[in-house]
Amino acid sequence: YGLNILAIERLAKEGTKLLITVDCGITDVMPVEVANKLMVDVIISDHHLTPDKLPPAYAILNSKRDDCDYPFDMLCGAAVAFKLVQGLITRGNFVGKISPGWEKWLLDLVGLSTVADMVPLTGENRVLAHYGLKVLRKTPRPGLQKLFRVLNINQATITEDDIGFMIAPRINAASRMSDPRIAFDLLTAEDAGNGEALAKQLNKLNDVRKGTVAS
Repeated sequence: YGLNILAIERLAKEGTKLLITVDCGITDVMPVEVANKLMVDVIISDHHLTPDKLPPAYAILNSKRDDCDYPFDMLCGAAVAFKLVQGLITRGNFVGKISPGWEKWLLDLVGLSTVADMVPLTGENRVLAHYGLKVLRKTPRPGLQKLFRVLNINQATITEDDIGFMIAPRINAASRMSDPRIAFDLLTAEDAGNGEALAKQLNKLNDVRKGTVAS
């Protein structure tokens, strides 16, 4: 959990110059210090409670910071990352690179994460969950589409219960029982065949998880 110094050292050797965390990093003072020494900038996006000493990162996005005046401080980690995307689009020049409103298609993962992370479904979280479900019902991601099919979920009528009791446990099973990259590969799959194989693999891992819990 959190930043891994060995991974940072390896990334630096590979030429990485920027590291962006999602849902972690707010307590990782030493790993960020190592990254700085290796000339790797770190942007932390996190939603956990802040410690007395913050990491010396290039930037820290966390609405729970005492000096943050963002009006809602209960966003999940994926929603904080989404705010970073929105900020970059607002400040940067992406004309000809992305179409206006492109970032709305990211709301499928933001909504899924908001429900799965069990943050209070009030305020902005309720809005993100509402529109996230709308996008999730139309998501073109092959991996998610295949996962819905494996679980016999009708994509057009997905509910928050489907996320909480069916989808999220399969995604979480990857890191609980095996390699979290399996879930990452499913969410980013561009090929339907690969997406189906990953969906079936996650379903099997969840069966193993349930058996382990039962025993």
